[in-house]
Amino acid sequence: KKDVKKARQIYRAAQSIFLGDSDNLVHKELPEIVAFIRKIFPGIRRVTAYARAKTILSRKMDFLTAVRKAGLDRLHIGLESGDPIVLKWLGKGVTPEELIEAGRKAKEAGFEVNFYVISGAGGKMRWQEHALNSAKVLNKIKPDFIRLRSLTIKEGTPFKEKLEKGEFVITPPLERLKEVQLFVENLDLERCFLASDHMTNFLWAGNAFFYRGVAGDLPRDKKVMLKTLRKALDFIESTELEVKDSNQLLKEGFITAF
Repeated sequence: KKDVKKARQIYRAAQSIFLGDSDNLVHKELPEIVAFIRKIFPGIRRVTAYARAKTILSRKMDFLTAVRKAGLDRLHIGLESGDPIVLKWLGKGVTPEELIEAGRKAKEAGFEVNFYVISGAGGKMRWQEHALNSAKVLNKIKPDFIRLRSLTIKEGTPFKEKLEKGEFVITPPLERLKEVQLFVENLDLERCFLASDHMTNFLWAGNAFFYRGVAGDLPRDKKVMLKTLRKALDFIESTELEVKDSNQLLKEGFITAF
């Protein structure tokens, strides 16, 4: 409570609050904490938090609805992929079926849900399955928001070791965009906002970014987003310039933190 009071002194004009813990639902005191935040910040528009699918499944509905009624509006959940093989590669610890169940349970409790998908997680060998199965799972969940983040492999990580051993091949920029295109094409959702505008999704050629992701409401903006993707794909297929993704930009020092 002292932290919340201190935050109030510093951020008096705050319009939204994000609880930074990676798995807030493990805390049994969460309803009390959220209610206190709402009391100290009476004009706040929304309170959001990260949540793990496994934790959502382990929590009773009474607890989830209590957290929602206390004033937590939205849960940010990592889907990463809807493909069972890719989920195993990632060490996610859940199945596509469990992700669907968790998403539906969160929505039933009254939360808005945002799911993250990792573009490129299927690698060069499984990008199509990754795209199709991720769209399939999300179509069953019917989330309010979807956000894409591109796989960017840092030094000292298990994925870097897999890469060096030849157990994983990074999806090249052309195939990665085709993956996003296939993913968007197969989304069949109403009233969902999709965004891939994170810096890890940007593509660089020459001395500038030529692709900065897509964002829009589904289904209304689907054609516009696909047009943007098609334009970027045409550029890659026709240019003689080297196209660099987040992995190359990280290696060259253009990206230092994300």
